[in-house]
Amino acid sequence: MKIIEKYVKKYAAARRGEFISQTTTRMLDGQNVYRHVPEANISVFPVLSFRSLFSFLDDKPKNVYDHGYAKIPVIAARYAIAHALEQIQMSPGAEILIPAYHCTVMIEPIIKMGGKPVFYKITPSLDTDINDVHKKITPRTQAIIAVNYCGFIQNMAEVSILCQKKNLILIEDCAHSFFGQKNDVTVGGHGDYILVSARKFFPVNEGGVLLIRDIPQNLPQQRKPNFVISLKSFLTLIERSLKFERLWLLIPVIELFNFFKRVFKNHTKKNIESNQLSHHSSEIGIIQEGENTYNHHMINKKPAFVDSLLPAFLNSVNITQCRRKYYLWLSNEFKKMPNCKLIIDHLSDGIVPFMLPVYIENLEKYFPAFEDAAIPMQRFAQFLWPDVTAETCPVSADYSKNVILFPCHQELSQQDIQWLASTVRHILEQSE
Repeated sequence: MKIIEKYVKKYAAARRGEFISQTTTRMLDGQNVYRHVPEANISVFPVLSFRSLFSFLDDKPKNVYDHGYAKIPVIAARYAIAHALEQIQMSPGAEILIPAYHCTVMIEPIIKMGGKPVFYKITPSLDTDINDVHKKITPRTQAIIAVNYCGFIQNMAEVSILCQKKNLILIEDCAHSFFGQKNDVTVGGHGDYILVSARKFFPVNEGGVLLIRDIPQNLPQQRKPNFVISLKSFLTLIERSLKFERLWLLIPVIELFNFFKRVFKNHTKKNIESNQLSHHSSEIGIIQEGENTYNHHMINKKPAFVDSLLPAFLNSVNITQCRRKYYLWLSNEFKKMPNCKLIIDHLSDGIVPFMLPVYIENLEKYFPAFEDAAIPMQRFAQFLWPDVTAETCPVSADYSKNVILFPCHQELSQQDIQWLASTVRHILEQSE
């Protein structure tokens, strides 16, 4: 058994590659100095495993789909923003209030659709700054986008009351939150439109949804991917799992498929299916690159069948239990580390976290070492829209530079999170 385990680890490591760091690549004498860093040793988002395939037998937790709202399927939540603006028939030049703490792909749909983003402050605990929102509302304001960061349901009830008073549309961004309740209201229960991202909580390549509270008169016809693209998406899902030592019994199947694919390519110069596979692979890459790519022509694309099926099939209380358990364990570890502060210290009943947000003082000093150690992490909002400065929102400007998100998803093991915590601690202590 140890021989097999050793082989699987070696095989997985060989499939993990490297990428160019968006954070630590820099300019030197007018030239880009690209820094290549290894892919994370542990998956940032969930991957498919044999264990998860049996979770369909479990009880189903409260989640954003329970509201039974109308749906527009999209390949990522960023495209749901464009559909929401289309549904509200946004006027040219209309102002859309959006938090200063954001990823840039949240802003691009507003610009593309002819709107004007207006940035409001957030509080240190990631709530919407209601007083600042009041100040930013003008006769041109048409909607407010409010975010439930990192799986925590923020002060959405207050935002909803404000929207009702001012006759504004509330777009509730649940890209970071899928499960849970706050004050007996299930996540997504306040918005007129709700943005959902499946890949943050389920082992899928792509997938998101726009939920619409009131029954719309017209829903767009989203384009289904063809069979070849769907097959490629399914194989990509398996290959991503193999990178992290999951589904290892399927290694012979994937290797056999790759062998025949190489033979086929060597004997065929022009092949339509090969072109289609290559084209879709690049689209999946765009989604997996992170927070900085938006292609407006993709708003009417529907996710592959497997990416639509798995969130419904694998919806399980095991997801909520594991995420809460790992969040609490990691929280306790990070509290003991030098220069670390938890953004949200208390995990309330009913909350199901997406990731653990940690403030690391002078993060720039340690981050290259984090990358070199192949630590799984995400830098949400490290690139803000150019209009956002420290004057716009001091908290957002500070968090953009010093907050990092660590995974706590259901496909991790206790060994994974112990390695994560010990590696971060070692880097922080060595740098003192």
